[in-house]
This record gives sequence, structure tokens and C-alpha cells, in this order.
Amino acid sequence: MSQKVRELYEQFPYPLRDPQEEKDRLLMPPLDTLSRVNHYCFGGTKVIDASFRALVAGGGTGDAMIWLAEQLRDVGGSVTYLEPSEASTRVARARAEARGLENVIYVNATISEFAASKPDRFDYINCAGVLHHLEDPQEGLRDLASVLKPDGAMGVMVYGEHGRLAVTEWRKMIEPLLNNKDLSEQLAMTRKLLGSLPEDNMLLKMGGGPGFIKGLLENDPEIVDLLLHPVECAYDVHGVYDFAASADLHVAAFTGFFGFGGTGKAHYAIGNLVRDPALLRELSAMPLRDQQAFCERYSGAMPLHAFYLTRDDRAQAAEMLPDGDLAPYFFVKPTPSFFDDLVALAGQPVLIEDGSGNAVDLTGGPDLARLLAVFDGNNTVADLVRILRDDILDKQPIDMNSIAINTLGAVWALFHKFDWMLASRPDGWQKAESERQLTVRKQ
Repeated sequence: MSQKVRELYEQFPYPLRDPQEEKDRLLMPPLDTLSRVNHYCFGGTKVIDASFRALVAGGGTGDAMIWLAEQLRDVGGSVTYLEPSEASTRVARARAEARGLENVIYVNATISEFAASKPDRFDYINCAGVLHHLEDPQEGLRDLASVLKPDGAMGVMVYGEHGRLAVTEWRKMIEPLLNNKDLSEQLAMTRKLLGSLPEDNMLLKMGGGPGFIKGLLENDPEIVDLLLHPVECAYDVHGVYDFAASADLHVAAFTGFFGFGGTGKAHYAIGNLVRDPALLRELSAMPLRDQQAFCERYSGAMPLHAFYLTRDDRAQAAEMLPDGDLAPYFFVKPTPSFFDDLVALAGQPVLIEDGSGNAVDLTGGPDLARLLAVFDGNNTVADLVRILRDDILDKQPIDMNSIAINTLGAVWALFHKFDWMLASRPDGWQKAESERQLTVRKQ
């Protein structure tokens, strides 16, 4: 980490957080939700208990640290918060104290310094928005891999090359104006430019309109981190895969980063962007990483990539129907009337939605409601196949087992698309999301 980067975060701890707000709200970064981590990184089999050790590398003012510590509080797991900025650490400590969290270990050091100390290894490492600010990001990733358990996993976020084009062009524009100005002077100049931004400027389009600029002008650390950072790089999808490979790691899945619980993985799926059947078949025949790279360029709106890294390649398995001994469960819970509504609307086109913009349309019968009702987190995939075959589908002199498996696979794909369903062992970690709920309504 360069000296300029150290100084930046001492002057502007990031992100801007008020510890007093911990009394009224809990921020829950989707990347670090342990139900997702368990599903995508550990195949739903990880035992999350007092032995579970998490590391937040470059913890900033504490978002990931707080959320992980809250989830591990009751089972006795611990979080090591690694951060070189003393100013950021003071904010993070105050937030943890406001919540009464006592399972956090604070380390004031850089990633390379910490790795050199050879600590006990970790089950899960969060490193969000950090590696792209290092002089040598690959070295930073290798340092993190060196303190990861052999079967451990990482949740990483780096800048996206294509969706961040507006920021890249802005930085090119102002670079000649930064000479001989300290950071405070650079900030004052940037605020003046943002305050009179032409309506066709790319930053406005990237942020979704004037409200984005208004928010920036109320948040100096955000301006500095977004537009004035002295060291940064960005990655496209292929770059993410190559970056992972530089540390002998694999991309297990892309996931969400913004929002209270939404998932970003759907943005990397060809079927969600391309509707023409012939073109979809052609694109779907490409390797997964090429499909995801197409989606990034086609959407043009991914300012970052959030993803899980594992030592084994789990990318294909995470999307398939889980193994027979795992139990699918509703990570996003249906409303109390969901199943009755589904039965009442049987045979009619309906829309199932989660309240955050994610939705699927289908025409289902009463059998769909009966099947979904037994996704209770106790019934394994093998149990569900048997229930579907023997109790729901009509028995006929054909291979009903194959039909049951295919039907179950289609239902899983539909409800796994937006992480509405995940899978774990029946007695494993099955903490549901608390913000979204599934509803059904007539189209």
C-alpha cells in the first residue's frame, strides 16, 4: 500500500459512517451473508460454529466486520478486522461497541504485514474494494491466499472495467489539474466541477441522474474514493478469472454487493439478457466465463464485480440441483398467504416477486404449491424426489423417477435464479434473509 493511500484513509475514513446509527439499523452486505457463503463456497456443508474464523482484510469503517460479527455472535465465531488506517479503525470500533460486539479482534496493519506474521488460517476472508487500490493487487491476493485454510473461501469485490468507464474518463479529464494540489484542494476543485455538471455527462448516466451527484456532494469520503484515489485499477470478467488464477484460486460464483439483500449473479446469466431462442442457444454453448464476459459488455452497467473464490472449481456445481443429501430451503421466505395464493391462481399466468425488482413469471398448477410447501430445509433433495414422484405426480408405467428429478431441477433453477432458494445440510446453517419476502400475484 502506497503512502498516499495510507494518508487518504487517515484523512477520509471510508465509507462515511456514524456509529450512533448502529442503534437503529444493521447494514448487511450480501457478499458476506453466511448462508450465501456456505452455499456457493462450501457446497452447503460448512459447520459454522465457535471454531469459524473470518478475516476482513482492509475493513475500512466496518461494514463487513459488523455484519459478519453479528452473524457469528450467537455461535461463538470470531472476526479479525485488519485495517492500516487508525482513523477508520476508530469508527469501526465505535460501531462494534455500539452493538455490543465482543467477538472482533483488531489488527492495525497492511495485508502484506499481516500475512508475513503467519497468523492461524481463516475459514472465510472478506476483501471488498481493497485489492484494486494496491500497488500490486496480485501480490495482495496471494498474501490473502497464504492465510486461507485449504478448504477456505474468499469474498472479493473489485472495480469493473466496462461499467466504470465514466469514472475512468473523469480521472483522465482532471489528471492535468491535480498537479501541485494537496488532497483538500483537489476535493474543493472536484466539488466545483460536480456542482455544475453538464446534463449529458457520463457520471450522471452511470449514477442514475442528479440524485447521485447530490449524494456525492454530501459525502466527501465518497468523492475522494470514487474520483480522486491515487491508486486504482479495474477488471473485466476475463480479468477477474485471470486475477483469481494468479493465486491458484477459482471463481465459484459472482454475487451481489449493493442493496439490503439483492443478488447480482443474475446480471451474469445469458438467459436474463438475451431473449431470441436461436441466439440464446448459440451463446449458451460458449464456456461460462465467455458467457459472463458477453453479459458484462452487453449490459455495460457493471461498475464492480463481487465474487467468491475457492481453491476447488465450484462454478458449475453451485447452479445445479444440489446433491441428494442436501436440503433446499427458502433463503427468501414466502409471505404467509403465498401458497394459498398460488393455489387460488393455479392455471393462470402469475408473477412471483421479492420486492427488490427481481421477479419471474410462470403458469403453475396446485401441484407447484404442494411441492414448494415441502421445501422446508429438512427434506433433502432425495426426499423431495420421492415426495414428488410418489405423492404429487400421477403414477404411470414410465420412469417417474427421471420425471421427478427433471421437474425438481426446473423448480430449483427458477427459485435459485435470484437466491430465493439455497441449500445446506438439513441440520446446517439455514439463516433466511429478513428484508425480502416472496409474493405471488396475477399478471
